[in-house]
Amino acid sequence: MKLTAFLGSPRKGGNTDILAERVLDGAREAGLDVESVALRSLKLRGCIGCEQCWKTDNRPCAIADDMIPLYDAIAQSDVLLFATPVYWYAPTAIMKAFMDRLVPLNRPQGRPLIDGKRAILVTAYEEEGPAAAEPLVRMFELSFDYLGLEFTDRLVADGLGPKAAVLNRPDALAHARQIGLSLGSGDSTLNT
Repeated sequence: MKLTAFLGSPRKGGNTDILAERVLDGAREAGLDVESVALRSLKLRGCIGCEQCWKTDNRPCAIADDMIPLYDAIAQSDVLLFATPVYWYAPTAIMKAFMDRLVPLNRPQGRPLIDGKRAILVTAYEEEGPAAAEPLVRMFELSFDYLGLEFTDRLVADGLGPKAAVLNRPDALAHARQIGLSLGSGDSTLNT
């Protein structure tokens, strides 16, 4: 089984990256093949709404940038991890651009590449309490449902302003590792 993580934080080594890496550590321990894609290091343009992805069978997207190989990475994965800090009650700009570019996977030719895959959300943010993350979590719930993904786990970690502050939160680190470990057993830690 393969897990691919899409890291949407512009801050390398920040709280979101650390939590996602702990999920990957647990997944490795559970025997999964893991890959991590730092979106911040790619050249990704936003969707331009041209709908070429719906008009052709040979290209998933008309925009020739670093997104094109990510369609193959998604197709070859069983589990997709989306990691983003909360920026203004939403994902980061790079994560939103990535999500918008998933439109080709909803076309008839793209559905078999994504349907039924498992999805995990990891998010961290500075504010205390769940309210600041609720719009972001809801956006991902709706997006995963739209794409036919099974939303199996989430980690929403609040109160994490300074870079690497999560290293002082053993509860969040343990939860992240447990999410990864659970992938080997097929269990979910998601409590909805």
